Amino acid sequence: MIRMILPLMLLAAPALGGTPEDPRGLIPPPRAACGEVPATALSLAALVDIALCRNPQTAAGWAAARAAAAQAGAARGAALPSIDASFGPTLTRSNSFQGTGFVDGNGQIVGGAQAVTNTNTSARLALSYLIFDGGGRSARIAAADAQAAAALAQYADTAQAVVLNVVTAYNALAGNRAVEEANRANVAFARQSRDLAAARSRAGVATGADRLQAETQLAQAELTLIQTRGSVATSAAQLAVAVGLPPTMALDLAPAAPLGDAARLKAGAAALIAEAERLRPDILAARANVSAAEANVRSARSAGRPSLAVQASNSLSAVDTNVDRNLASVGVILSVPIFSGWNARYNIAAARAQLEQQQALAEQTRQQAGLAVYSNVIAFENALASLETARVLVASATESAALAQGRYKAGVGTFAELLNAQAAQAGARQQLVQAEFNLRTADAQLARAVGDMGEAIPERRR
Repeated sequence: MIRMILPLMLLAAPALGGTPEDPRGLIPPPRAACGEVPATALSLAALVDIALCRNPQTAAGWAAARAAAAQAGAARGAALPSIDASFGPTLTRSNSFQGTGFVDGNGQIVGGAQAVTNTNTSARLALSYLIFDGGGRSARIAAADAQAAAALAQYADTAQAVVLNVVTAYNALAGNRAVEEANRANVAFARQSRDLAAARSRAGVATGADRLQAETQLAQAELTLIQTRGSVATSAAQLAVAVGLPPTMALDLAPAAPLGDAARLKAGAAALIAEAERLRPDILAARANVSAAEANVRSARSAGRPSLAVQASNSLSAVDTNVDRNLASVGVILSVPIFSGWNARYNIAAARAQLEQQQALAEQTRQQAGLAVYSNVIAFENALASLETARVLVASATESAALAQGRYKAGVGTFAELLNAQAAQAGARQQLVQAEFNLRTADAQLARAVGDMGEAIPERRR
């Protein structure tokens, strides 16, 4: 199964074994066929593997990378001789009209109408090899190699974006399910308060207003639970689509892994920015584009330099079954560009401008990556602090709600106090779930900013 680390590994991988389609062994292998979705409970890592195989974005990116690698292989053809062979018969017929003919002393017809039909057969074998062209050939090969590396890095960037989408959708579904559990607990607490108010009303120690308020609070909690179930269904469909499956397909998910620690933050923002410059695929692609532009400048300069080539050929022709001619030739050709309307100068100027453009884009990509890492470090720190506060808030709100319910049951507290404590408890549970979701999302986004999405998946952390 494809893993998110594969694209970066392929950037430095040695040449693959040659095949009839790829004699030089440069083209990455075709994507393997995706198997059936396992019938077992799926972890986040399993969902990521399914997405990398099934998502159309990764399929398109992989095809583009294979096409660029094939272009790099084609560019290497200029380093080898080219051999051409041609063979074929030609049927010719000639008619001549010279008035009245007569028979000469040898019995041959002279003059008059004549028709001659011949079969001319020719065969030719030619070889040509470029010995020197001022560095243009090597520059074009280098440019094709750099473009292939850029395409592979772009695929890696696409794959990491797909992984982030899956992780975010998975966390959203897990968060909505946690909200559903919290709302079930809220409904259960509201039902207990309703039953308590009804019992006190029947005993004559509480007003009917308490019972009505309790009924209202219970109905509101049940309505919130119904709405949450709709959010769960929607997020489940979004996860299925992110994985590359139909939105109606039900996925059996394994329990979410526990929240990770904040070990990543110990490195500091500066170290994480340096790590991003080493790992991020978009930075690698930008650097490869700069290398390709540099090679294009060298290629443009070579157009104004002399070139040296050797050519050899042998041709054989025959009329009917008789050999008519056998011609062989060999020679060395020196080509010296003299004037081409200053095309070479303008091509060099254009290549230099494109190099400057790619250098500027690479620097822009680097700066944006640093800002993304720094911003996500701050977001992760805030999410971590918010989670700690939310846990304290839930603990105190739960204790306060239980105390308020006990005080109302004992007749020393008012129902308004109970409603306030109940609402505070429900709100605290919602904030805790949201804080956990925010932390998981911040963790995934920081991993994406650094360029190491494996750290966003608990099963694949180093």
